[in-house]
Amino acid sequence: MKWFDLLNPLSIAFDFGSKAPPGRARRVAYLAARLALEAGLGVYGARLLYFSGLLHDIGLIGPPDGGRAAFAKERHPIASAGWIKSLPLDPWVQVYVSQHHENWDGSGFPFGLRGREISLGGRILRLACAAVEEAERRDGADASRLGEESRIWARRLAGAEFDPDVVAVYDRLLNRVDVVLDLFGPFYTIAASARRPAGDLGMGREEVMAVARLLGRLADNRRFRPGHAEMVARWSRRLGEAVGLNERDLFSLEVAAYVHDVGYLVLPEEEIRAASRSGAESPACRTHPYFSQILLQGIQGLEAASLWAGQHHERLDGSGYPAGLSDQALPTGARILQVAHFLAEWQEGGTGPAPEAGESGNGLAAALKREAESGRLDAGLCRAALRICEGESGFRPGTVGAAFPAVQNGRRGVVAMKRMLFATDGSEASQKAQEMVKEFFYKWPEAELVVLYVSQTVPYYYEATPDLLANLSEHEEAWARQIENNIREAIPDGHDRIRFKHLVGHPATAICEVAEEENVDLIIVGSHGRSAIDRMLLGSVSHGVLNRAKRPVLVVKG
Repeated sequence: MKWFDLLNPLSIAFDFGSKAPPGRARRVAYLAARLALEAGLGVYGARLLYFSGLLHDIGLIGPPDGGRAAFAKERHPIASAGWIKSLPLDPWVQVYVSQHHENWDGSGFPFGLRGREISLGGRILRLACAAVEEAERRDGADASRLGEESRIWARRLAGAEFDPDVVAVYDRLLNRVDVVLDLFGPFYTIAASARRPAGDLGMGREEVMAVARLLGRLADNRRFRPGHAEMVARWSRRLGEAVGLNERDLFSLEVAAYVHDVGYLVLPEEEIRAASRSGAESPACRTHPYFSQILLQGIQGLEAASLWAGQHHERLDGSGYPAGLSDQALPTGARILQVAHFLAEWQEGGTGPAPEAGESGNGLAAALKREAESGRLDAGLCRAALRICEGESGFRPGTVGAAFPAVQNGRRGVVAMKRMLFATDGSEASQKAQEMVKEFFYKWPEAELVVLYVSQTVPYYYEATPDLLANLSEHEEAWARQIENNIREAIPDGHDRIRFKHLVGHPATAICEVAEEENVDLIIVGSHGRSAIDRMLLGSVSHGVLNRAKRPVLVVKG
């Protein structure tokens, strides 16, 4: 699978979620990439701006922390960057997106940056976004006339909203007939969906899953149901493993679980709010599985996931929706997702019925039994779900994490640590996490401790000189040595159980990769650590780790 093949079709959902005309994100991405190539940033720089264009307005769906009631629209570039932080993309994508409303004269938002305080990518994206919005007001006219009008419009705003140098690049670009037709011609929607101005880049399964998680979180934000997709995904994985699905089908099932509600992004927010208040889905909201399938079905590699996502509200007896499918029409993956969704909803709010007189077991057992006996849910999968629950301690409605105890008390006891990963950047928050690490280190005398410091990648940027990059590298190496010395002083004995690693890369991604390589039992990070990239992004490494990690994560607040 390729990044273009996945993000380009999904950008339509981002457009609907941000109340933009369908196709806007694709058009912005195309123009931003063409401007980057014309400006001499190369294919890599153009690719970063293409992704930035596709994702620039996802913050309008809502902020990552869920605080939508008090959310100011002027903060949406920061919210967009916050969402993107969970993806394994170059951090400069976050920078460009956070600056796409900054103006050359300092009159923009959210930071009021001026001139070359704004990154070159941010300045390019600003013009691309504005040019596409301006073109939308004039669509339908002759392409060559629209091109000339856009040229005049951009020149008029040079030195105010736009960097004059970027306007000059745009001016040159509009001399190309193919670009004018791609942007303003009668088939611009086709061109924007098919053109690959920056080539493409392959994706591994972990990268596909990161995008699926992002979609799930966006849909949960839209529905005011944080954590729902994650819970459905975990139940789906466990049920799939219990019935012996192969790894390929388990992957498709987990993707389907994360994206099953993405159809909510295309529905009116007013309908979703009303359903959230009443607790009952309206006829419009009951179409969301249909839209989930439509958005995903054309993506190569997600054929099974799209089908199963579209059927997560169907039932074996034909009483489900949106198509009223039954029995043999529902494949195993869809049946698993239906049971996983039922379990997640029951656990989130205790929606299952209480046992009737003469029934044994708890409310969930009674609910699953009734669903199976009525023929609504697959009886074998309901039995598998009960076996999983019977092996857990403390499972009850209203507790998101109770069904997945990684290191907790229960009938299984406390899990002994064999290897811990402490991801630190030497900040005050990390110092507080270090105290917790020290406590664990002595509590489990056989455990190994891996201490990791990740220097933030500094990608190509036209104003970064070789001397600056060399100085940054020297500073990072010295800082890594200081971190090692601090750990050795804090834990003076047991050095044979401590190993140190210093890597360069995207911190959250590198932390999760090392956790897998080292097969650790626990990742420990401090919140609000420092970052080599500008603090303006207002994000955190711990946030990225929580969204990517397959291992248990302990975040120690600073």
